[in-house]
Amino acid sequence: MKKILSILGYVTSIFLFLYIRFPALLAHSVAYTYDQGRDFMAGANIVLTHHIPFIGPTTGINGLFHGSWWYYYLALPFLLFKGAPIGYYYANLAIHLLCFVAIMLFISMKTNDMLAIFAGFLIAFSPYFTFTSLFVGNNIMVLPSLVIFLITNYLIFEKGKKKNNVLYLINGLALGFVAEFELSFGLFIIPVYFLAHALFPQLRAVIKNIKSLLFTLAGLIIAFAPRILFELKNKFQQTRVLLSFFTKPKLYNPKSFVDVLTDRFHLFVGYWKGMFPNDVWAISFAVLVLLAVVFLISKKKKISPFTLFSGYLVLFLFLISLVYKDNFWGNYYEGIQYIMMFFMISVFSQLNVKTTVIKVGFICIISAFFITQLLTIVLAHKTSPQKDGLAIQEDVMNVIMQNESANSQFCVRIYTPPVIPHTYNYLFMYNKLKGKISAPSSEWINGTCWFIVESDSYKKRRDDWLEVNEPKDKYEVSITKLKDVEVRYYKVLPK
Repeated sequence: MKKILSILGYVTSIFLFLYIRFPALLAHSVAYTYDQGRDFMAGANIVLTHHIPFIGPTTGINGLFHGSWWYYYLALPFLLFKGAPIGYYYANLAIHLLCFVAIMLFISMKTNDMLAIFAGFLIAFSPYFTFTSLFVGNNIMVLPSLVIFLITNYLIFEKGKKKNNVLYLINGLALGFVAEFELSFGLFIIPVYFLAHALFPQLRAVIKNIKSLLFTLAGLIIAFAPRILFELKNKFQQTRVLLSFFTKPKLYNPKSFVDVLTDRFHLFVGYWKGMFPNDVWAISFAVLVLLAVVFLISKKKKISPFTLFSGYLVLFLFLISLVYKDNFWGNYYEGIQYIMMFFMISVFSQLNVKTTVIKVGFICIISAFFITQLLTIVLAHKTSPQKDGLAIQEDVMNVIMQNESANSQFCVRIYTPPVIPHTYNYLFMYNKLKGKISAPSSEWINGTCWFIVESDSYKKRRDDWLEVNEPKDKYEVSITKLKDVEVRYYKVLPK
């Protein structure tokens, strides 16, 4: 009976994970902006033009870039889904589903089914983990990298576990990929991690064993290989920028230490809250973790090294962030919620679950969490999500494609606040590959031209663009409005 209930719990958590996320994918109501269009183009060019970049998207620091592994990865869904924009989102969901299953299986093997199912419910219902499984961006790939990093370190810390060098290689790769997918996170977590080697005996053993250390460093070097090649080719351009940033930092919004401390505290509270469906559950589990830690200390129980390590990571990532006295955006530590979650599960795993009171109490808490969130989903259920994001821009393309064929020559001018319309450029490229439409021109053809005009909070900038681009002679114009985007068809009247 216990086994059947466990299997039912696993199946239910997987079902809920997909049930909550699939409606947005089926409706194509996913975020599709300048960044996605730019990155999809880069991934497509690897396949179409065999252009292999050594750097990835830009960061917030001029002259520094995220890693090119993001573009290499995007080439795979481009091939698998033949360039379909929604294919990138399905591929992303598949990766997060694999991480979801891997986390539950790992927790089940190392602790028990109850904690594994709890972790499954938490990830399935979590607003943050739901968002990251539906959003496509280089920073989102930090999450699977962090999961691998945490699991390999658990195995390194595990007593009596026979180590092998492949484990250290994977650990180095995972750490390197965290940095490559979100450079800011890498700049903070790499020094924090290597400092941990001085504090934890299990990691000091890695340094003492030169072979293990070399395999860890080899993993890092493999992850950084494209960046290293770029630096060698460009006379260490990024290295010089990074050094100047540390020696002569350019602060856009400098803050006092008190402001920085307050800002980081609220940021980390936000990280914790993001894991839970609402503040009530966030506070409840924060109290539970605190009580569990107090209980373990009061009973003089030895806290496991991995629990201390995961807690150390959160604490020292907080402390090192205080050094940066400018705005610290949430994505700088993208995925830190996984470290917090592993710490929480690790603390709970050390409670004496054989004690009936604790065991029954924990089952009641998990059941209450599951039932309340399930009721919330049922009560808030809609037949379909609101059309947004990619769905709107695909509708824009459909308006044009209904009037233009694959052989016709036509004009399109595009206004988007980000200036460069990567979003539409990729959609035009994809539909051209599918043979549905030809490549548009920006020059007027036979006195006609399509305008794609997006909304802009800075109205004057949009009006100025229209004044410059609209024809000066008399014209007719038909306008199709799709949410906040206007598709205009201009036809200049004969003189």
